[in-house]
Amino acid sequence: MNVAIIGLGFVGLTLALSLADRGVKVFGVEKDQKSFSTLSKGIPTLKEKGIQQILERNIGKNFQVFQSLEEINSKISSFIICVATPIKNGKLSTNQLKKASEDVGKNITNNELVIIRSTIPIGTTRKVIIPIIEKELKKNGIKESLNIVFAPERTAEGIALKELNELPQIVGGINEISTIKAMDLFRNLTSTVIQVSSIETAEMIKLIDNSFRDVRFAYSNEIALLCEQIGIDAHECITKSNIHYSRNNIALPSPGVGGPCLSKDPYLLTSNNEIKKFIKNNQSVILTGRTFNESVPKHLAKKIIKKIKKKKDETKKIFVMGFAFKGEPETSDVRQSPTLDVIKELKSDFQMFGHDPVVPKEIIEKTGTISCSLEEGFKNADCVIIMNNHRSYRNLDIIELLKNSSKSCIFVDCWRLYDKKMFLDSPNIEYSGIGIV
Repeated sequence: MNVAIIGLGFVGLTLALSLADRGVKVFGVEKDQKSFSTLSKGIPTLKEKGIQQILERNIGKNFQVFQSLEEINSKISSFIICVATPIKNGKLSTNQLKKASEDVGKNITNNELVIIRSTIPIGTTRKVIIPIIEKELKKNGIKESLNIVFAPERTAEGIALKELNELPQIVGGINEISTIKAMDLFRNLTSTVIQVSSIETAEMIKLIDNSFRDVRFAYSNEIALLCEQIGIDAHECITKSNIHYSRNNIALPSPGVGGPCLSKDPYLLTSNNEIKKFIKNNQSVILTGRTFNESVPKHLAKKIIKKIKKKKDETKKIFVMGFAFKGEPETSDVRQSPTLDVIKELKSDFQMFGHDPVVPKEIIEKTGTISCSLEEGFKNADCVIIMNNHRSYRNLDIIELLKNSSKSCIFVDCWRLYDKKMFLDSPNIEYSGIGIV
């Protein structure tokens, strides 16, 4: 079983290494020169638990890296497209997807399987990808029917390699033989492979997974802001309403919901033409939730500015902890991170310092923030903000660190990593966060 995976970003690389580690021969195609060179040397291009060891075990053996499909000499049984589908200026960019589809079409020789793994709007496989591939097949005189499925990626960054071997795989094919082939391939990873009735059903499942979570978090964040307005503690309201009450599973609030999936998938879900027509005449909970989550970092920044302006200090130094879009599971990914939105609102008026346990210094400093150690960040800070819940931030000697800040410091604990009661005897520390006045 020889598999070609086109696109070795988060989705493609984790899948490639998981399959290779299970004995499948994987040929990875990565056009970006820097990523290709790094992977060829056996160095991971992303932060994932256990990825270095799996890459070292398989590079040059079950896993080989190329810059084009044409370079692969072996016969391929399955092509898996995992290229990025970013949203740029509010519009989905399908340039990489279309080029990858064209390349696959040019390299199909008989009845090989094509699997679409990239996140796309409902209907894209049938209306965009299939016509591109069939056009290339016609050019090459191939008359066999195209075997194609959509099989969505559903893993969380930081634990993707673990989840690929545990989570059910969804498969929706254009015909029975396509579905059977794809299910056989994914059984190399997990025993639970779920067949759905159509390609569009599989596309929809991918988008509703993340859109549901986004709406759920938006509800929690709105509750937090409502609690702020009436002067009660949102964290207490939510945690205590959940206790031994099985119908509740209300999430805790956050300083925004970011990352490359939750921030994008609600827009992809609602970009289908039929769905657009429906939304035009009806209110959308999905889009309202997304818009609300995008507003939270701006709300937080305004709240911080208001508090700092009450201080009479002249330095106005802000120290931000956590630049990745989430802290747990650990990742170095800053795409659509709420931290970047908060910094954007603050950096013109304040001196910004930042720290993250896994995000490289150069990425932090690209935001206009001075990268520093925890100790340097706390020193003389007028405001300290914990923006993500990385485990290394949970057990700090926080009172001692804050003693090195300015004479009166605003401590914004967005994830409630510390009990606010700890600061009752520290008059120079103002404890704050999401859902706290």
